[in-house]
Amino acid sequence: MYKYAGSAMPVELFSRPQVSDSALPAPEGWIELPSPGGFCDTFGPVHATRDGAGQFAVGFRCAERHLNPSGYCHGAALAAFTDMQAYGVQHLVGYESAVVPTISMNIDFLSIVRPGDWVRGDLEVTRKTRNLVFALMRCSVDDRPVMNARALFKVMAMQDLADTTYFDRVGPEIERRFAQIGR
Repeated sequence: MYKYAGSAMPVELFSRPQVSDSALPAPEGWIELPSPGGFCDTFGPVHATRDGAGQFAVGFRCAERHLNPSGYCHGAALAAFTDMQAYGVQHLVGYESAVVPTISMNIDFLSIVRPGDWVRGDLEVTRKTRNLVFALMRCSVDDRPVMNARALFKVMAMQDLADTTYFDRVGPEIERRFAQIGR
């Protein structure tokens, strides 16, 4: 316990409700995306869904590890999620080349995200060249916009990657998981 500003009243640091991923699962029709490991394991899980028209969205449940000291989703967690839109962009443009690394990302934070909220990021590839992919992501909680982002990704040839194991497996695995839920 700490004393706040010389007050005699003790203050518990970070005493807030715990929200776990297992307590609040992803909505129906969402699959968990395979993680490449590292930081993605710390942040995730990240999920995906798509509709009959091929629209692809990614999502995550705001858990305790995503919170800032005020008890809302940390802007850095939302920025990390924005960067993970590369999962969806990769799937939208195919697996013949790799959509890495992120070159540029601009984020507009529009509203707070509370613990337990399901954050949905709808993706749109606005332009693709031989070496670049331009993408938009619009994030919402229910119908409330919480964040918009624009990103520019480098497109690399698979032979230029240090390790292609993830890319070799992820496309077929995502398709298998979508097939299991009829998407």
